[in-house]
Amino acid sequence: MGERLNRFIRLLLEHPQGLKATELAQRLGVSRTHIYRLRDRAQELGYWVATHEDLPGVPRGYLRLDLDATPPPITLTWAEAQALREAVERFRPLSPLAEEALKRLMEPSLRASSPEPVLYSPLLDEFPPGLYEKVAEAIRKRRTAIVTYQNAKGEVKTYPFDPYILIARDPHLYLVGANHRLREAGLDPVHELRLDQIQAFKLTPHRFPRPNFDVRAYVRGRFKAFAGEGPPLRVRVRFSPEKAGFIRRTRRHPTQRTEDLPDGGVIWEVEVPLSEDLVHFILGYGPHAQVLEPEALRARVVAWAQGALEANLSPEGATKGA
Repeated sequence: MGERLNRFIRLLLEHPQGLKATELAQRLGVSRTHIYRLRDRAQELGYWVATHEDLPGVPRGYLRLDLDATPPPITLTWAEAQALREAVERFRPLSPLAEEALKRLMEPSLRASSPEPVLYSPLLDEFPPGLYEKVAEAIRKRRTAIVTYQNAKGEVKTYPFDPYILIARDPHLYLVGANHRLREAGLDPVHELRLDQIQAFKLTPHRFPRPNFDVRAYVRGRFKAFAGEGPPLRVRVRFSPEKAGFIRRTRRHPTQRTEDLPDGGVIWEVEVPLSEDLVHFILGYGPHAQVLEPEALRARVVAWAQGALEANLSPEGATKGA
């Protein structure tokens, strides 16, 4: 919203009885004809500006804001505006519309201020323009989309997809829904797509019924992004005192529990199916993590650790491992 349009609306708000078009033109430094163009632009934004032809109670030649037909204006304090600006900056690559909406909300004086940034996110994904808006519309309206997606192996495939919900797993967003090709093959159709790896997303006119999908149960049934293998198991891992603080301070799964040990260490417990993500997480702590149960997880961690050791002992070992 331009500064002149802001001033036009503000003057009418300050004078609920209305102002002459000639006086508005004089105050704003524009022609009388331009005042009526400003009136049309204001009404496009939901500010109903009435004339005598619209409301007989408005004197001829006057313009008055019809407060009964106009939503109350939204005003922001400087602190609120800056908080919104920082939140929008965090998600700028996701939806440019958020920045445009913020500009319309902010007073000109607030828009003009450019404080030093207080937030920087170096790991933000990049998205094709308009992708997020299309995905959000498809989720809300339950519309099937034709998706072109590049998987982790670099393969590009196109198929119909019913989008259910977006799940945030820092620093990525994942679109969860039903892959029609998997369903046609008799497999579980629920699948995750990393949002920044979607190359094309075309909405179709077809709508899908409300799915029998519980996102909370879905999240509880896996650790991070990799699909789990089999039913959830009780996983218990002992972490050394040196790393216990890192484990306590971050909640990595809804079922997570921690038990402090006398030596300053901690036992970390979750109920999840076994998965590569779980193995990678434990291995990341090296000698500071000891799998207590289940035995199948301990065996996988040992096998991965031995493989990493063999691959890195010598160049020959790395070539052999490859």
